[in-house]
Amino acid sequence: MSTTTTTSIQVVDGNLLDIEQFRSRYLHQCQPVIIQNHVTSWPAYNAWDFQSLKSRVGDNMVHIRRNTDQQDYKVGKSYNIEQTTLATYLNNVEMQSPKAKGSYLAVQNIKQTFPQLEDDVIIPKYVGKMHGGPFMWIAYQGHYEFCHLDPDDNFLAMIRGRKRVRLYGCQTQPLYPNPLGSKGRTIQSQVDCDNPDYQKFPLFHNSQCQEYVLESGEMLFIPAFCWHQVTSLDTSISINMFFGDHGDCNYLSKIMKEPYWDAFSYWFLNIIEQNRPLESFRRILANLPQSIDNFFLKQYHEINITSEIREKLIRLVLDYCQLKELPQAEERNGKHPPALKIRGLLWRK
Repeated sequence: MSTTTTTSIQVVDGNLLDIEQFRSRYLHQCQPVIIQNHVTSWPAYNAWDFQSLKSRVGDNMVHIRRNTDQQDYKVGKSYNIEQTTLATYLNNVEMQSPKAKGSYLAVQNIKQTFPQLEDDVIIPKYVGKMHGGPFMWIAYQGHYEFCHLDPDDNFLAMIRGRKRVRLYGCQTQPLYPNPLGSKGRTIQSQVDCDNPDYQKFPLFHNSQCQEYVLESGEMLFIPAFCWHQVTSLDTSISINMFFGDHGDCNYLSKIMKEPYWDAFSYWFLNIIEQNRPLESFRRILANLPQSIDNFFLKQYHEINITSEIREKLIRLVLDYCQLKELPQAEERNGKHPPALKIRGLLWRK
């Protein structure tokens, strides 16, 4: 049982929350908030259930995470992916089959996987610049999603069922992230938040937890790089989307400062370590300024990155790699430098 300090999350009426209030009170303050009376206007909220989804998009192919009921999954170490139809997955869930209990339909891009449903989701007015999504998630009752952080601001909207959400802030040390070089776009905690091992993870005692049971029709703002652990209390359907601040380079400027910097720097070095074993890594380093620009253009659609930001990231990488300076770039013969990429997006071993 956790002995961390636990508080609730502020709840506001979406009809009374304008864009500037959201930005000044929550987005720019790294403060989560529950927004009510917003999702309830979406066609998805009024129309989606298992039967309607099977009727409209049941034949669409989806990726299902497997082995999600194993302890290794609960601490973000491993899972694999199986491809099947949405109807097959939903039927397994409805029948409460053993296979369904260890399965999770996660992060399915609605535009790509379910184009028939794209108009059912209304992008909130609070979104400045979309980074990814919207995504669909369908969880079996009791599913425990490993504690992790995402490198984007995030809205989580409940369509059906309830999810318990725990938020732990942006500090990495009390959450014991998996080692640098771990696969994927997120950083995972080694702590099982349901049954934390305080002998193995003593600093978890120092974590500050905000907890809330998200009901159908409610939407939660999860700040970028904020650790969060989600448990589906019911069989549930939810939607999320990743986004950042509007304007050019405003988001990157924000997350390279406190309180984000500790988690952001760990996330960025995790990607560096993912690429480090590759033969192309020396060329990535030799062309690091351009590699940084290209990476954040792809991740956040950021252009015109300032020299101050670029130099801070270069220094971070040099210190991590124990280098005094970047290696000299070789003749490229017209070729682009190798890309700095996130490795292992679909599975983790």
